[in-house]
Amino acid sequence: MVRRPMRVLLLRPPRYVWPFNSETSAFWQPLGLLCLAAAVRRELPDVAVEVWDAPGERMGWRTLRRRLAERPVDVLGVGEETVSAHEALRAARLAKELHRSCTSDRKSVELLGAIADRGAWASIAGLAFRDNGGQTVLTPPRPLIADLDELPFPAYDLLDMQQYGRGSRNHPGLVSIEHSRGCIDSCSFCILWKHMGRPASGNGTVRPCWRTKGAERSFEEVRRLYGQVGRRTFGWVDPTFNARPEWSDQWAERMLDSDMMDDRGRPRTLHTAWLRADCVVRDEKLGVLDKLVRAGLRQVMIGVERDDEGSLAALNKHANGLDVCREAFAIFRERHPQVYTIGTMIYGLPSDTRADLDRLVARQYELDMDYCFLMPLTPNPGTAVADQAARRGAITNGDLAAYNYHTPVCTTETLSLRELEGIYWRLMLRGGRRRLARAARLLLTERDPRKRRVNRALLARGTGIAVRSLIRAALRPNDKQPTLYSRRPSWYDK
Repeated sequence: MVRRPMRVLLLRPPRYVWPFNSETSAFWQPLGLLCLAAAVRRELPDVAVEVWDAPGERMGWRTLRRRLAERPVDVLGVGEETVSAHEALRAARLAKELHRSCTSDRKSVELLGAIADRGAWASIAGLAFRDNGGQTVLTPPRPLIADLDELPFPAYDLLDMQQYGRGSRNHPGLVSIEHSRGCIDSCSFCILWKHMGRPASGNGTVRPCWRTKGAERSFEEVRRLYGQVGRRTFGWVDPTFNARPEWSDQWAERMLDSDMMDDRGRPRTLHTAWLRADCVVRDEKLGVLDKLVRAGLRQVMIGVERDDEGSLAALNKHANGLDVCREAFAIFRERHPQVYTIGTMIYGLPSDTRADLDRLVARQYELDMDYCFLMPLTPNPGTAVADQAARRGAITNGDLAAYNYHTPVCTTETLSLRELEGIYWRLMLRGGRRRLARAARLLLTERDPRKRRVNRALLARGTGIAVRSLIRAALRPNDKQPTLYSRRPSWYDK
């Protein structure tokens, strides 16, 4: 009798669309699952591993149920962000309903090697599981991978890559990619640096830790994705893309000296990334930023968060005050105008009032970024912000689907969730000379065609969301919960 190989399914389940995205650009490849799949294939070649990306395939829940029923899985790995964690739990329940014997977990190659020996799990670092008595067991933290160049190339071949970015004018042929993991800061509202940080002791304390692949390895990934898979838009998911100028300089030099530049010296690829403002200022002085832009950097996201030192200190964000952010946006506006700049600002801190929201809205025009996302303070589980909000009793919306950085879930000392929502959208729809002048510049006089398209898309979606929110507030004045802005895609239940 021939024993079939262990079947491992790594799944991103059906989910909603973030309100500012179209379906053609909303869903990027689940890079974490592709990295896990690549590690499994390299270390355990006898294991059959698959990756299903339901959003990328437009696979709804009925189709997912049918496909799961057709072939049992031995191990189901589910990966999602907080805003879609409820979808991951739904997928796990569905798998158990269909196949009672399957094991649901999200861990490493070492776990798969010992999957049948439950008694050995306690010796594997980095696990959380229930023992035979139903008690939760936490094993010691797993050491970080010191050399990221040792990682295998992510298993992009397990997905239909042509589905991603198809039909998108602003993000054609998109692909998610990383060169680094971790961060150089420890913002209290962010969970990424904790996910990728270095355990400091046995009591759960984590310290920031930033690691990167070599510039040549990262260039090779871009070259292969461009040349072999036809990818054109590279979405760098690094928490801090520009942390180290040496990497940026070497990678940009390699790109500029390659066939990914056309005969006129123009980049054939487009790159988007999260940048730190202080690193932008530093890299401009070093001449590194100019190389990155010439190599194809065309869209950047910069976290401003707040405009006063007290609030930044409360958020544990360092070296990125208002003056530094002002200089960073001015550098792009005056010296690299082809780059689309997006800033994020956070409202809904415990002491925030209507005056604070007024000030933040005005500040975005002063900084003169291309677009600003004003985001409510969101208490992602595991963050200091979540612990503080829980102690204050401020989390009055426990629906994880609302943790979308757009729907308020935490009250302030003086404002309810509906009040925060109402004030925000009234401010966003309010006219005024500065707002109208900025809109005219972005929509009418902007020379770059891509920037004009992005401006139109973001302004149209933002205005539509605001109008629908105010209409809902008028029709349902007694509803205490704010609007869930994420959109249900047409295929979600199919």
